[in-house]
Amino acid sequence: MDINQVRFGNYSIGNSGARQAREEKADESKAEELRKESISTFNPDKMLDAMETQGLQNLAQVNLVSKKEVNPAEFLSEDRIADIEAMMGEFEIGVNKIADVLEEEFPMLSPDNRLAFAAHIFAAE
Repeated sequence: MDINQVRFGNYSIGNSGARQAREEKADESKAEELRKESISTFNPDKMLDAMETQGLQNLAQVNLVSKKEVNPAEFLSEDRIADIEAMMGEFEIGVNKIADVLEEEFPMLSPDNRLAFAAHIFAAE
């Protein structure tokens, strides 16, 4: 019994709960109608069109640039260029040694995968 309800025989004053039950039932029926309406108005073609439009709006703009060779002498000193060339030579020798070992141990690896794996191992050392 609700605290605001007072009963006199078959009569009551205050909140009997019946009105609340009717309101809840009405709310449930409205929710059900909205659900049915939203399902019936859903059009997958419109959704796909909207997704496609959004994808076109977010499409990255790619500008092709002609190949241009970079001259390291414009940016680096001769000593630094020689150091980089020496480091790259050491890198290639180290990677090739590891790739040879990988070729013996794992002959099923493709050459590209073998070199990539060897470079990863050499870089981790």
